[in-house]
Amino acid sequence: MRGLPFHPLDAFPKLQVLGRHWTSIREEFLALHAPVLGIDRVDKTHEEVFAELGRHLRAGGEYGWLLGWPDNPNWIQYALVLDDEPLPFLREAFPRTLALLGELSGIKVCGFSQLKPHGFLSTHRHPELAEQNLLQCHLTLDAPTQGNYCYLNVAGEFRQHTNGTMFVFDGSLDHFAVNASAAPRTILYLEFDRARAA
Repeated sequence: MRGLPFHPLDAFPKLQVLGRHWTSIREEFLALHAPVLGIDRVDKTHEEVFAELGRHLRAGGEYGWLLGWPDNPNWIQYALVLDDEPLPFLREAFPRTLALLGELSGIKVCGFSQLKPHGFLSTHRHPELAEQNLLQCHLTLDAPTQGNYCYLNVAGEFRQHTNGTMFVFDGSLDHFAVNASAAPRTILYLEFDRARAA
């Protein structure tokens, strides 16, 4: 299956619980009100980002959205899980979401990812995912219902982000995302072990 841009969802039945309950996850996301922090992911491992976030919290800072790339304020992320461990202080705000994620194993990282209106996430790849036998998953939680021009492209193949849709794809291949709509697009984002989700 290596090299496929998009993988069939039925190959990963354990992920499908998320798709069946996407509206519950969406409800908890829509209740979220959090600041955007000055912490980005550039040239850092997930563990390094979480360590920086931990220092920020211990210093009395508020938990919030992280910058994907500091020169692209249109793309932000809100972390929920690292290495199968939900962030404990989020359990009260996201009880259903974290319970659903707790039914899975092999999650490297999971969180909300938002692309602002008229935002573009330029072509990139994550070669380390192939080395770690990981795939990526997008579950669309909040996309425009009218004038929806939200797309993911992996190795030349497009998929549209519409509410409730789920894609599994190979993030070690070139991919980009665009939101040419007048409203934000938010997904639940996962990097997961393909063998443990089958």
